[in-house]
Amino acid sequence: MGIKDFRMKFIRFFALVVMLVTASASLWAQDDDKPAPYKRPEQSYSRDTVSSDIGKTKSFAPKKKFDVSKLLIEPNIQLFFSSNYYQFGLMPSLGYKTWKNLYLGGSINYNLQYVPHIDGTSSSPHASVQVYGGGPFIHYKIWKGFFTRLRVEMLAVKYPEYSYIGNSINYNTRGIPYLWVGGGYNLTASRNFFIPIAVYINPLFPAYSGDQKSISPYPSLVYFQVAFYIFSPGH
Repeated sequence: MGIKDFRMKFIRFFALVVMLVTASASLWAQDDDKPAPYKRPEQSYSRDTVSSDIGKTKSFAPKKKFDVSKLLIEPNIQLFFSSNYYQFGLMPSLGYKTWKNLYLGGSINYNLQYVPHIDGTSSSPHASVQVYGGGPFIHYKIWKGFFTRLRVEMLAVKYPEYSYIGNSINYNTRGIPYLWVGGGYNLTASRNFFIPIAVYINPLFPAYSGDQKSISPYPSLVYFQVAFYIFSPGH
């Protein structure tokens, strides 16, 4: 075989190799362009990593609403009568059941005394005594309608001076604390509208000065409550 024949065979062999390499590269590129094979979700994720709550709506606990049935509503009227003055007042109270039979609440107090004659003589001018204030209370339902209560009250008393010139009267204001301890029976035991029969005692009363006792809206150390009516016996 001559050199010329060898060269021709080599060229043909090289051309064949080039064609095979080119065809292989083309097929490889086509395989790269194909999308990746589809995998099912359960094949891609284990059951431990996939939440079982997907598609479920979360439930939220409803917010607690204000329970009106736990209220203790008590409208009170104060009526005090004596030989030398008349008094009318209002003392509404409102409580809320916080634990079992325990109620916490508060009350406000406003009343007005009218004195026809400041020193008791017909020639003396008339005067008035204003009382305003209030305080918190703790109320406990013992059994059915029976209850006990502790009530703290701070009242400001605006009262007239007994020394005056003509019909001109000067007024002073003084604060008096009260501590009422008592109990009774609620006539509406199963309802939140409080209509009691009760008695309360103020252990601070014996420690009051003479002036405090004379201007106090409660003339004695005790007051009674019959339904909405409150009264305190005179001296």
